[in-house]
Amino acid sequence: MLDNAVVVLDCLAAAPASLAELVERTELSRPTAYRLAVALETHRYVERDPDGRFRLGVRLAELAAAAGGDPLVR
Repeated sequence: MLDNAVVVLDCLAAAPASLAELVERTELSRPTAYRLAVALETHRYVERDPDGRFRLGVRLAELAAAAGGDPLVR
């Protein structure tokens, strides 16, 4: 299941997607794509734009900031 969640996130990193587009791009079944997208939305890894399309959420930016910034600086 984790692998499929990463597939959804990678798909949305390319561009926002409706559920139908998510199914097409990820090749996941519609119920699986929906369950994963909604679960990721609950945890703020995914959000919906004003048109209802799924896109990456703010939680990913929070995790990136917590990672400590530019690895070359570290």
